[in-house]
Amino acid sequence: MHSALPRLEKNLTNLFWRVVALAAVIGLAGCGPADYRTRRPSTGALESHADGGIEAPGTFTRLETENIRYSQATYSLRGGTEDGSTYTVEENTQWLRDHPGQDFPWGGPIRVFRKQAFMDEWGPLSRDHYTGDPRNLEIGEIYTLDHRRLVAYRLAGRKTIPVEWVNWRLVRDQRWKFTTPNRGRRIALNP
Repeated sequence: MHSALPRLEKNLTNLFWRVVALAAVIGLAGCGPADYRTRRPSTGALESHADGGIEAPGTFTRLETENIRYSQATYSLRGGTEDGSTYTVEENTQWLRDHPGQDFPWGGPIRVFRKQAFMDEWGPLSRDHYTGDPRNLEIGEIYTLDHRRLVAYRLAGRKTIPVEWVNWRLVRDQRWKFTTPNRGRRIALNP
């Protein structure tokens, strides 16, 4: 029994230092939990995806709602959640008004990207009865893939919103949404 104790102690010490090393690597890589309360640089200070800076895929930050454009022409009043329940833009707007200084505890940050010229080479994409085209978007502007939440934040008078910069593969696959007729400045309610 006594001969097993030093070996167990050594194994526990090794495990401890491995956990410490892993925690240090995670901390250095910025893989800790996202902090949406910290104010980040305005969109004018953001670097491009190509630079791998603040707009790198998977990066979380806050942006001013007025600097994010819509990629769709319309949005529906109701949406579905991952658990199968539904919500309305009106309910979300009221929740934001009733909880100033708080972000939704559901849904996470909205997904955004900055339009780049090479996206036009992808061409249009159809899904269901929608056909979107990257040419509908203005080069250099920031667009969302999550329109109802952005609408709710704006209707609630919120100046900023938590965002996640997405990868180009997702943007390419979602281009069926790029139906905006006005470069994303406005979006209409789909009756």
